[in-house]
Amino acid sequence: MGKLIANLSSTLDGIFTGPKGDENNMVSWAMPGIMDSNNDNLAMFQNADAILMGRVNYEGLASYWPYQKDDDWKDWADAMNQTQKYVASNKLTEVKWGDYSDTITLLNSDVMENVAKLKSEIKNEMIVSASAKLVQSLLKAGLVDELQILIHPIILGSGKRYFENISTQHNMKLVSTKVYKTSGSIKLRYEMVN
Repeated sequence: MGKLIANLSSTLDGIFTGPKGDENNMVSWAMPGIMDSNNDNLAMFQNADAILMGRVNYEGLASYWPYQKDDDWKDWADAMNQTQKYVASNKLTEVKWGDYSDTITLLNSDVMENVAKLKSEIKNEMIVSASAKLVQSLLKAGLVDELQILIHPIILGSGKRYFENISTQHNMKLVSTKVYKTSGSIKLRYEMVN
């Protein structure tokens, strides 16, 4: 059975977007830490059996990675384009990934049941990156095995909080930490404890 890893970036106060009124802009505060942790994140995606994403994340990634030709990002493009991808959405009726249509599947009904089935079929890891609403649903369903959180050294005070719709306790065990000295970001890796 495979392991589902939720990989996320947030501010010290748990926000994953830009501040209120500028929610789509996380580049100014997140990019230093994302670039600092680039090699670790790339290795995670290169080793994944599958990538799971929500609709919003899919729309952004599908418009970029299949068309990326820059040699500096070739390893990332290969990881994103060649790995099997699943999109959880009740709004979409089809999904496409440029010339890599055989690597993407839409899960638009019984999403939690389908994710549980996928976990039983894969051998290694399925990564869900960002996709806050999806991760919250997966946590509630008990399907997340590990949380990897990149904490950026900033407090925004407003914006969307990553776990804002979680109303029950979820116990975790700290597995590892890594400090990225250039950005001051810290990666925390937790296993879920039943």
